Amino acid sequence: MRTVKSLIEELARFPEEALCYAYEGEITGIVVRHDEHHGVIHCGKREGAEPDTILLTRL
Repeated sequence: MRTVKSLIEELARFPEEALCYAYEGEITGIVVRHDEHHGVIHCGKREGAEPDTILLTRL
């Protein structure tokens, strides 16, 4: 799990006009989309540290 503070810090790494949605499948977290690029903020149900955020990469 991730704290709200940590989530806000990770979201600040993306452009303000980017769009995002929650996703549970191959990953569990928030997918951030901007133009034809996407990133992932991992937000799982388990305790402990989450994997590193994946910044915007081309789809």
